[in-house]
Amino acid sequence: MRILVSGGDGFIGKNLVRSLHSKGHEIIVVDNHITSYLTNDKLEMVRHIDTPIEELRFDEIEKVEVIFHLASVASPLVYKNDFRNVYNPNVKGTEKLIDLARRDSAKLIYSSTSEVYGMLDDEITEGRGISEDSISISHLLTDRSIYPTSKKMGEELVKNFINQNGNAVILRLFNVYGPDMDVRNNGYGRVIPNFINAIRSGKEIQIFGTGKQIRSFIWIDDIIEALELVMDTPGLPAVLNLGNADPISIFDLAQLLFMLENKQVPIRYFDKDPDDPMWRKPNTSKAKEIFHWEPKTTLKEGLTIILKGHSE
Repeated sequence: MRILVSGGDGFIGKNLVRSLHSKGHEIIVVDNHITSYLTNDKLEMVRHIDTPIEELRFDEIEKVEVIFHLASVASPLVYKNDFRNVYNPNVKGTEKLIDLARRDSAKLIYSSTSEVYGMLDDEITEGRGISEDSISISHLLTDRSIYPTSKKMGEELVKNFINQNGNAVILRLFNVYGPDMDVRNNGYGRVIPNFINAIRSGKEIQIFGTGKQIRSFIWIDDIIEALELVMDTPGLPAVLNLGNADPISIFDLAQLLFMLENKQVPIRYFDKDPDDPMWRKPNTSKAKEIFHWEPKTTLKEGLTIILKGHSE
């Protein structure tokens, strides 16, 4: 099968490309490398096109059967200074790939984010986690609002394509982590590599807010498995949450890393970003019901793998 992966050199994309390649698929990677670098370039049957997704020329693309749209800057350090870094891939790029999916009768898989839910908390969702039909409570016109807003616009475009009998699905991903995460544009929100780098270098850990913020981290291999199940499963609903429903506070994450490394460094607290929700835990019952998928890797297991890799 020939598959196009936009953002295929990013953290999730490069892992997906390797997995798809190992199963014999032909892959076209489209990536402009704003926050990524060329990977998997030596693999046979993997072709790279170095261009913004919204500028993709269809005469360069053979007929494809599946499109994974992963391209988008996720680092506030990058998109705060230029909104086009998220608007272009999530809106213009999504329009482009919808046209390609329509041309080839291909399945379009759009990678959205848990950030579209905004400031939801456990009280609002009654302890069951954020489900696909949960309301969205978002601050507008802030330094970070362009990212979830552009993702929402991309979702609307994909849903309109589905309403026109297009074959597509929207995936809302919750805090994916693993080895080889981008360390050049960490900043606020890249908490696991930030904490590990601080502990390894003997520097203080920086926590924004009280550290009581709840997050649910999912191991990269579990996400790749889910993406491939989505690719192979017909008749999916328009939207699916993909994440780990086992949450942890940011403070407890730091303590877990101290324990795993047998080393402790000072913690320094800073003001919390007002757009940073206190609580984010997915309800993934739809994915479990449809293709019997659940994450297999615990946070402790995943962090142990990363830390071992850093030591080798």
